[in-house]
Amino acid sequence: MKLYNFFNVLAVPNGISKLDGGTYSIDTILQAIQKFTSWTLRIGITVSGVALIIGFILYAVSDVDQKARVKQRIIQTLFGIVGIILALSLVNLIIELFS
Repeated sequence: MKLYNFFNVLAVPNGISKLDGGTYSIDTILQAIQKFTSWTLRIGITVSGVALIIGFILYAVSDVDQKARVKQRIIQTLFGIVGIILALSLVNLIIELFS
């Protein structure tokens, strides 16, 4: 079976208007995105916190030559945490504008 025949079998004359067995609307999709972003925010901050703890431990036990590199890694992790928070807050703000 060729790929273009597969898509012709799936195609309907007027296009897909809604999913069978579901009553999805824009509000349910926005709620799903909002739940996903809050879940991602929790996971991202948790993983970043663990990375910071590991970074501080490495900073405490490293020698003088490596302290600058570990300090730079800690700063990059902090910027990553701020980036995660800002990106997901922006997504939630856009969702609030549409709902």
